Amino acid sequence: MTDIRTKGFESPAQLREHLAELEEESPAEDPRAVDVPSADQQIAALRREVADLRARLATIREQTNGMDAPPSRGEIHPWLRVAATVATTYLLGRLVQRLRLGAPGAAAVPMIASQLDRRMW
Repeated sequence: MTDIRTKGFESPAQLREHLAELEEESPAEDPRAVDVPSADQQIAALRREVADLRARLATIREQTNGMDAPPSRGEIHPWLRVAATVATTYLLGRLVQRLRLGAPGAAAVPMIASQLDRRMW
């Protein structure tokens, strides 16, 4: 027999009584009583949904016809952007060394370079 913990109950009989009450309050549903659409109905519903999505897509295409997509950032010259970031970081590092700003200045170099990179491109 399985060892069931009866925490909160004084006896196993009280536990069985409680479980019987719970079962009476929410009886299990009969699986045959649930209204499940047939496969043909589900396929018809999916076809209607696909037709609706196609109509919406056609509307969107009509609205955007003739519009050129904006070029994404960095696609035109990706290596130029990398080279500029490296050069900026190097120059800022040298500046920090010249001004003798120490560890706080050296920690700020990558943050400053990334801000400059965002603003330049």
